[in-house]
Parts: sequence; structure tokens; C-alpha cells
Amino acid sequence: MNPKLDTPMLRQYWDVKVHHQDAILFFRLGDFYEMFLEDAKLASRELDLVLTGRGKDENRVPMCGIPHHSSDQYIIRLVNKGYKVAICEQVEEASASKGLTKREVVKIVTPGTVIQENGLDKHTHNYLMAIDCDPSSERYSCAFMEVSTGEFRLFTTQKESDVLGAIDTCQPKEVVLSESTKLDLQESVLVSRQSFPSLSSAEDTLTSFFNGAILSGFGIDSYSSAYPAAAALVNYVTYTQKGKLSHISRLVPYRFESHMSVDATTLANLEVVQPLQTLSKGSSLFDVLNHTQSAMGARLLKHYLRMPLLDEAVINRRLDAVGDLVADILSREEIRDVLSDSYDLERLLGRIGAGLQNPRDCFALLRTFSASRELPAILEHFKEGQLAEFYDHISGLLSGDLHTIMHDITACLVDDPPPNLKDGHVIRAGYDSRLDELNDSFKTVREWIDQLEERLKAETEIKSLKVRYNKVFGYYIEVPKLQQDKVPDYFVRKQTLTNAERFITPELKDKETVLLHGEDRRIALEQTIYNELVSRIMGYVSAIQRLADVLSQLDVLQSLATVAQRNGYTRPLFNDELGVLHVKKGRHPVLEHSQKGAFIANDIHMTADDYFFLITGPNMAGKSTMMRQVALWIIMAQIGSFVPADSMVLSLVDQLFSRIGAMDNLYHGQSTFMVEMLETGKILNNATDRSFVILDEVGRGTSTFDGVSLAYAISEYLHDHIKCRTLFATHYHELTQLAKRYSGIDNYNMSVNELEGKIVFSYSFLRGCADKSYGVHVAQMAGLPVHVTDRANELLSSFEQVEGSGSASVIGQQLSLF
Repeated sequence: MNPKLDTPMLRQYWDVKVHHQDAILFFRLGDFYEMFLEDAKLASRELDLVLTGRGKDENRVPMCGIPHHSSDQYIIRLVNKGYKVAICEQVEEASASKGLTKREVVKIVTPGTVIQENGLDKHTHNYLMAIDCDPSSERYSCAFMEVSTGEFRLFTTQKESDVLGAIDTCQPKEVVLSESTKLDLQESVLVSRQSFPSLSSAEDTLTSFFNGAILSGFGIDSYSSAYPAAAALVNYVTYTQKGKLSHISRLVPYRFESHMSVDATTLANLEVVQPLQTLSKGSSLFDVLNHTQSAMGARLLKHYLRMPLLDEAVINRRLDAVGDLVADILSREEIRDVLSDSYDLERLLGRIGAGLQNPRDCFALLRTFSASRELPAILEHFKEGQLAEFYDHISGLLSGDLHTIMHDITACLVDDPPPNLKDGHVIRAGYDSRLDELNDSFKTVREWIDQLEERLKAETEIKSLKVRYNKVFGYYIEVPKLQQDKVPDYFVRKQTLTNAERFITPELKDKETVLLHGEDRRIALEQTIYNELVSRIMGYVSAIQRLADVLSQLDVLQSLATVAQRNGYTRPLFNDELGVLHVKKGRHPVLEHSQKGAFIANDIHMTADDYFFLITGPNMAGKSTMMRQVALWIIMAQIGSFVPADSMVLSLVDQLFSRIGAMDNLYHGQSTFMVEMLETGKILNNATDRSFVILDEVGRGTSTFDGVSLAYAISEYLHDHIKCRTLFATHYHELTQLAKRYSGIDNYNMSVNELEGKIVFSYSFLRGCADKSYGVHVAQMAGLPVHVTDRANELLSSFEQVEGSGSASVIGQQLSLF
């Protein structure tokens, strides 16, 4: 026990805190949450709160507090910074307690378990992940869960790269690691350690969590070794949420083999889901393709972009649907209108399942169901393919399970219910006889009070007399001070104001008591009726989730069709041959969007015999842009999107790698060049002949001859051993000699025109190598002092003369500067 905690209340605080050492404890005292000791110091610093204290000198206990009614915003700020928050509430009425009011932790909010709407990005999943590694077999067992939507998946693998790949794809906010697992995770992820259950115990936990369901019914028999990780997540979520989350109703496998691997580095380099620069809003591929009408659709589109497909049949089914929607603009716009009236079913269901809902959430479900009823008539125009399947699914759900729950919500709730049950008047008249009888029982009392003002005006002849009510003073009679002489003797003074007096009468007090007791009973009964409705809704979780799946998929397809039609995209075709990539007049989807059509289109033609393109040319000529746009075309094609080109033919890519840019990793003590070599090593150790690799300036982080030697050897290895499609941009003109030695390597350049000592970029991708790098020209354009650029030109001329004389070779001694 801390000696400072010498009062009963502080001892009670410490008794709770010792069980939640890894969380900031919000301790409820009246209308405030208070924090003490180290929690108070931490919270005051992170939330900019005033740090106060109790006691004096060395016995002073630091403390700070926040109002409980505005606590959500403070909790979310702490969680977004990677902290856990344990919420300790009063769990009995103060009047009913003997001594201290009983207090318990009712919930723990962590980065991976946030459900509150204001704590979530509506376009981004919020994953929690569990990872266990068996030391004897070195096999990984993993599971991940999205608590706000109910998604729950598991997988098992022998390769650490698969685990890191899943982390790259899911971007979890929090990871639960078993005590024996060693894994190097990014610093931004909150890591919690706990013991994982045994296999038999895990199976019991999962079976119990899913209400006795036979796990084989989920199709996860071959993933049973991952049950401990899945059960660890269930235990963690049950512990933090202090209750069962009934919207988490299914557990499904996560399959690596069905998706292209795109690691976090490549996703970031290509700006697939978010721009590298935080100020560059709208400059990611997601921003260009996102014409979704719902938050569910936007999240699914991000998921597609992180996990392009490898199944050509599935891709073509998506492309068929996109093509149908491109061709039928009217139906597509009608679908968009319906989806714009839909709410986020996944997270609505999450809040309802977690008991955080309000009546408007349930009514939002009804609004979405009602809007969805218009879809079958629209989708009926599409006789086959994925859109016809959507027609069948939506029609079946809305005429079956969801028809019942639509009827129940409509019958139970008033139109446009209040946001809080305590406000009352939530249940529709005529729905429940008990509530109707209760309302009728004090109807006459209300009528009496409604008529009281006019009766008193007539009786007292005080024309400005008013009968009013507020939550603090209840009912009262207000009389201006100038007419106090007319107040009857039976008026009892209740409150004095500057210009008026407020009174009560014994009869009005009796009527008020009847009404207020009746109001309490009415609200309690409405709460019971509403909870019964919520229980019935949760009986249809599976049907609601299936509708959410269909609506989000339809939203993504219409989004891809909308951007394809508006931007003039074309359908990609697929080829079973190895190493094929044929694109005519391809454009960069993001730059084209930002530059309003001013971007230069280019062709690219790769085959199994011509698959390594070495690209030279000056900075700013467009080498990196050209490589990035090719990678973006591949991602777009393999998510089932049309592409910004006149035509595209592609053989499927199993892994997409990029090595672009220069950045230290100071946290791990890694220099720019070390980061470059680590990323390059990852490519060389994992790429296959069906992969696609883009390399930008590899070898530039060290001395000239070290760098060119490495670049040369890396190129040879990619050509000879991996034989994958590769774009390699470089300023090492020495590498252009590779094309003479290897049949699969070709030289390309970004064309530049030189006019009167100045360069003009054409941004055209042409066969052949650039004659020079124009570095000094670019320096002139950047505004370097003339003295510097003139001197650089003198030195450049002398170096070129030395090289031309044969005094130095590509691989040999360093050139002398003087």
C-alpha cells in the first residue's frame, strides 16, 4: 500500500489500480473522473490538464480530473496516443451504500478495442491482432479481429514473412503477443503480453464464445493450430469490454495464397492508401478510386487495394460487374442514390452488440433496410454475373429474416427517436399495452397541470402568472414582483428572482410527485421494451452482416465503375504466359487526376524474353513516376478495376516490391544505406519469376564504385536467378552495358530535349539509354548560385575528358577530382 493513500477513498482507488497497472485509471467521483499519482501526472501532460493534489509536502497525492459527461473525447485522445484507459464506475447508488460507494472497472478502452464512433476513422479498419510462435516447431499461430465491425479471422504459417505481411496488410492498432513470441514490430503498434491458452482450452473458449457452435461449421478445421491465438483475442476482448460482443458471430480463415503480396514499404512508396506527405490530401490511389457512398464501401476498397487478387476468375467476375455498371449509367446512379441513404451497418451492429447503441442507431438500421428495398428493382436489369447474384442475395434477405426485424423496429420505435433513452418517448404508442396503460394513468394529471395556469389567472387576476417546469426545481408558479400583493395565502414561496417570485401549492406538489414517479416508471418500462427489441435484432446478426457484405461490395463496384467512366479507363485483360505486361498509352491515375488531364501517356511492352528494363535520364524527367504508375496499373487490374490506358494485357503478379527513396531508421540504428540494403535483400530473398520489382537508384547510398558494383550485381541476380519483371531506374550509366550482355535486359530512358543550354522534359518513355544525367542543369533550375553551377560545369567537362581518354574504367580506381 502506498503510504500517501491514507483515506478510505484513496485506499479503494489503490485496490482497483493494482489490478490495472498497464492502464490509466479513470476513477468516478460524483460528476467527475479523477486520476491520482503517476496516472494524474501522465494524464495532465498528455491532455493539458491542470495538475492539482491532496495533502501536503511529501504526503501530497497528485491528482487531476475531467467531467464524466465529456469523458469520451479525453479517452479517445489517450487511446490514439497508444494508452489504455480503465473506466471505474460507481456500481451502486450512494444512498444505498453502507460506507464507501462500491466501484468497479466496467470497461477498458485500448487502441485495438475502440468501438465509440468518435474514436474511429470511418474509412479505415481498426484491427486487434494476436500472435503466438511455438518454440519447438517455429510455427506461427495468428488471429485478428475488428471489434467495431465483428470481423474475426485466423491463420497459421511457418514463415515469419507471412506474419509480417499480414501485419502490413491489416495495419493493426494493437498486437497481443504470447510470452514466448519474439517479433520485431513497428513502434506505432501497442504490444500487450499475455499467456495463451492450450489447444483444448482454446477450443472450449471459442465454442463457448460462439454459443456452443461447432467450430468445423466455420470451415476452419485445418486452422486448428491457430485456435490458441483466436481464443487469446476472445479472452482479451471479453476482459476489456467486460461483456460478450454478440455481433462477433463468425470466425473465418485468412488465406495468403489467394492474394498478391504487397508489403508496407511498397504500399507507402506507391502511396496506395495514403500519401507520403500528410499535407498532400487526395493524392493517393485510394483517393482517386474512392467514389464510394458508404463508410463500409470505403473500408472494403482500402482492403482490396492492400490485398489484390491472384484468382483470375474472381478478378474477371469483378471486371464483368464493373463493365456492366460502366455501360448502364442510369442504373449506376440509382444504386449510388440508394447507397448514399444507407448507414454503416457493420459499425451500427458493433455498437448495438456492445451495448453502446442509442435508439437512433436502431432506427438507422431500419433506414438502411428500407433504402435497400429499392435495389432489387434496379439490379433486375442485370441478368447474370455478380450483379445478378447481388439481386438474389438482397431480395432473399429483405423478404426473409430482415423483413421480420424491419417490421419489429417500425412497430416499436417512434419516427426520429431521441438520441438518449433517458429522454423518454422512444416507444411508439400502441406497441405495448403496459406502457399505454401507464401513460393513460397520469394523462388526467397532465391535463390538470395544463389547465392550471388559466384557472389561477382567473382566480387571482394576475394576468402575467405562469406555470412552468424545469429539471432543477420541478413545477412552479411564477409571479412578477409588481403583483406580489395579489398572491393567495396558500401559495408557498419556492425561489426568489430579481423581478419575480416562484411558488408552489400543496396540490401542485402532489400532482408533480405523481407525474415524476410515473415518468420514472415510464422510462424504466421503455428501457425494458427497448432492450427486448435489441435482443431480437441481435438474433439476426448473421443476416444483417450478410446484407452489409453485399452492400459494401456493390458500393466498391459502383465506385470503380464511376471512376472508370468519368476518367476514360479501359478493362485490363489477362494472359497465362509468364512475364507479360503490354500497355498502350498508359497514364498515372493520381497525377492525371491532379493535373486535370495534362499527363503524358506512355507504352510499355514486357515479355518472358524481355523483362528487365533499365531506365536512365535526369532527375525530374519522370523515371520514378513512370515506374510507380506501372505498379499502380498492376494493383488496379488485380483488384478488378479498369485502368488508365488505351489497353492493358497482364500475366498475374504474385508479389509487388519497390525500393524507392532514402530514409534513415534512427530508432533501430540503421543508416539510409542500411535501410536500402535491407529492403533490397528482402526483394532478392522473396521474389519469384511471377513477381514485379521496381528499383529506384539502388546503390546511391555509398561510394561510387561500391554503389555501381552492387547495382550491377543486383541486376544480374534479378535477371539470371529470379527472372521477374523489373524496372530499374539509375544514374549509373555504366549499367547500360548490361543490355549488351543479357538478352532479357533492355535500356529505356525518359526523353529530354536540350535547347540553348536549357533542358525541356518531354516525359516520354523511349527505348535506348540517356546520354547524360543533366544534374548541373537541374541545379541551375533549382536556383543554385551561378558561381557554383559554372564551376560544376568546368569539373564535369574535365571528368568527361578523363573518362573518354580511357584513363579510368567502370570498375577501377576512383577518379581524381583535382
